This record gives sequence, C-alpha cells and structure tokens, in this order.
Amino acid sequence: MTESQSDAARAISGRMFPTCFFDPDWWTEVRQIPLSDLDLTPGHIHEWRLRAPETLDPVTLGTKAASFNQEKHFMAAVSARREHASEDYWVAMTFQIPGQVDLTTLEAALHRFVERHEVLRCGFEHLVGGLRCDVMSPADIVLEHTDVGERTAAAALSHLETTFNETINTLTWPLFRMGVVVGGDHSTVFLAFDHIVCDGISLTVAVDDIQRSYAALAAGEQLPTEPAGSYLDFAESQRGRYSGIAADGPELAYWRSFIDESGGLFPPIPLDLGVEPGRMYPARNLTVRLLDDEDATAFEHLCAQHGGKLFMGLLAAVGIALRRVSGATTYHGFLPISERRDPRWRESFGWFVNTMPITFPISESLSFPEILDSVRTGFHSLIRHVDVPFVKAWELLAPQYYHLRTWPFPVNFFSFIDYRKMPNASEYDVWRPTTIPQASHTNTGNMWFYRNSSGIHLNRIIADTPQCRQAMSDYQHAIADTLAELTETA
Repeated sequence: MTESQSDAARAISGRMFPTCFFDPDWWTEVRQIPLSDLDLTPGHIHEWRLRAPETLDPVTLGTKAASFNQEKHFMAAVSARREHASEDYWVAMTFQIPGQVDLTTLEAALHRFVERHEVLRCGFEHLVGGLRCDVMSPADIVLEHTDVGERTAAAALSHLETTFNETINTLTWPLFRMGVVVGGDHSTVFLAFDHIVCDGISLTVAVDDIQRSYAALAAGEQLPTEPAGSYLDFAESQRGRYSGIAADGPELAYWRSFIDESGGLFPPIPLDLGVEPGRMYPARNLTVRLLDDEDATAFEHLCAQHGGKLFMGLLAAVGIALRRVSGATTYHGFLPISERRDPRWRESFGWFVNTMPITFPISESLSFPEILDSVRTGFHSLIRHVDVPFVKAWELLAPQYYHLRTWPFPVNFFSFIDYRKMPNASEYDVWRPTTIPQASHTNTGNMWFYRNSSGIHLNRIIADTPQCRQAMSDYQHAIADTLAELTETA
C-alpha cells in the first residue's frame, strides 16, 4: 500500500534525490506520514468508542444543518456504497505520553475532548432539504472501553490499520475511534476520524486539547468548563449566507474569472498520469523531506527578502518545477484554505477548509522573485473571496460533474501547513505527534507540503500505477532540484 520511510532516500525511478532523504532526527518532530511509517513500540492496547446510552431520549437530540463540505462528502459516501466501492478513507493522529500512563485519567481527558467539540457528538441523516446533524448532549456521552490486550509492535500497527479501515465510515456512527498503546517508557495515544468531522489542523487541536486536559487532571486541577466554538455553528452560519446564491451572482465572480482563464472549474494537472476518467486506482502514500531546517530557514529568508511568505515561495518553486516537467507557462491549481480567521474557531474541531483556485504565470522568462510576486498577487485576490464555499461553486458552475463522488480527473493541488505555528508546538519534541491521511484509492496525485522544526517535507498520495508513479516522481525531483538551486542563492 505504501513505501517505507527507509526507502525515501531513493527515487522511484532509481535516481537519488538531491535533497530528499531519510533522517532519524526527523522522527522527534511532528510529521505527516503513511500509517506504515508509524514508529510503534510493543504494548497493551486499550480503545474507546462513543456510544449512545440506553436511556437516551431521541427527543433530547439537538438538530443542526450540516456544512456544504459535509453534505457533499456524505452524498459521495452514499454513492460509493451504491456502487459497492471498497474504499477506505480516514485521517488519524497519534501522540506520546511519557512515562506510565494513567488510564482513568486518559479516559477522562478523552471524555472531555468529546464533550468540548459538538461535531464529535453528531450523527448525520439526509432528509428532504439537506443533510441534518443530530447532536448528542454532553450529558449523554458514554465512552465504551475495550481492553484489546498485549501486542507486538507489528501486530499493534496491523490492529490500528484494520480497526481504522473497518470502523471509520461516513455512513456508520460513531465517526471516530480513540485508544492508546501502553508501552514501557511511553504510551502512544491514537485517534482516527472520518473526514466529515475533521481537517488537518483539527488533528493538532486534538493533541493539544487532550494533552492539556490529561496534564491538568493528573495534577488534580479543575478543567475550564467552557466548550470550544462549534463547527456546526460555523456550518449553519455559512449556509445562511450562501445557500441562495446563483451561478451568475456576484459571489461567484472570482470563480467565473478563473474558469474563463483556465478553461474549467477543475484545473487539470498538466502531466500524463495515465489514469482513466471515472476510474479509481489503489493509492500510494509517501513522505520525504525536501529541505533540512538550515536550508528551509535560508529559503524562508529568501522569500521574505522578496516580500513573500514561506508558502508563497514554496508555491512559486512548485510552479517552476511544474514548468520544467510539463512545459506549462501558467499555473492553474487548487489551494485548501483554512476558514479559522474568526477567533471563535481557533480551538475548534471540524472541517474548516475551503478549496480555492489560483492562477499565476510560470514562463521561463520570469525570475523566481517575479513568480513569487505573481503568487502573492494571486493569493491576495483569492483571499477576498475565500468565504464562498467551493462546493456551491462546483454545484452551480460545473453541474455536469456535481454528481461525481470525486474530482472528474487528476487536479493540480497544493497544500501547506506550518506546524511550528500550531498550539503548543514547543512541546512537540516530547509529544511526537503524527498526522496520518489514508486514502485506499485515488484518481489523482495530491501533494501536502509542511514545515516543522526539522525542515520542509512533502507527503503525497497518488494513483499507484507505473505511469503515475514515474510522472509524480519526476515532478518531485524537479521540486527538490528547484528548491536546492534557490537555497544555494539565498
């Protein structure tokens, strides 16, 4: 299913990466990796799942509208079940608790986590008029504990994979699973979620939330009683603003402009990946480091010298690399953008991500500073329209594709997270968190870049076919080469 991290120093094509390599020091830092690369120790596994109490009165359930993201995701899952598609998708997080873990205290911290975040207590039902969330009251929370028993490291990893694949499903409640592998000098807490309740930043919210609660409870301190801002409140507000927009309305002007320039709502990646429209393929998941901390710092300084942020410079470098492998002179792509600008959502758990298009020139006549300037201009234009949900643009401007449960063809996609800016990132060398995206099948080549204290890394999930592996390997080489060249000039 995946390539091991120990193989990351070797290119799929057999060439050596100039700046992509495996470094044991990286494993003390937050990282986004395939599950197969998770460094587990032997231990005793305990699990918890949310269940409804026997005395739960359905009348006491709260009801709220789902977000546009959630509704589209749910309907895609319904389509997959109708088509008998055997596909596994989830996002997971692990982190460590040093020393001997207290299971009673950990369970209380997990209970507190579910209590604080309303979206974790909801189930979904599609009715006339849209997707509805039925929300369990905090007072009704029951965590069901299962003692799985002692496992070797390999058996523990296998158990997590099986458990996540079999129990995390958009159409099956509950939508997450929690647990711990109790080891000798430390224990590894694990959580897995369906995407319908979770995004990448929410995983870091979870580790910070649970670690702080565990430490406070272990010290006998009182926990704050206020809940976190609710993603379901965000969803209702979003629906109130955008449910009634029209394809020719002013809200979608930015999207219509993008379509006029790029030729369609979905920006195809200008590489021949050899995948057929409408077909899903087994996925390959791989993470490599592109720049170590010293070179990443130098590259960040180079970006700042030319008036750009790190992610802007990285996107400019990716654009240059794409030109080198494809001959494209204009970059058309999607960016996932966080929707947490309102302080109410800073500590919230949910799917606070909008997908936005961006366009900038990447012709050979342009220098890195010139391309970076175009990225900055393009991003500033994009951000003025970031509140308009991608799913509504999809429904109104590309209705011929809206029934599909995935994108219609391989799409150009760039994502970036700076983990150094996450809550309590200074504790990551002790907590050692990992984020683990899983897609058993795909029809594209998605790339997630991230910065941590050890450098800049790339996690990619691609269609596992020879042609796609080769094309994405060449692209990855070009990105690494471009970054190396730019860093040498910094």
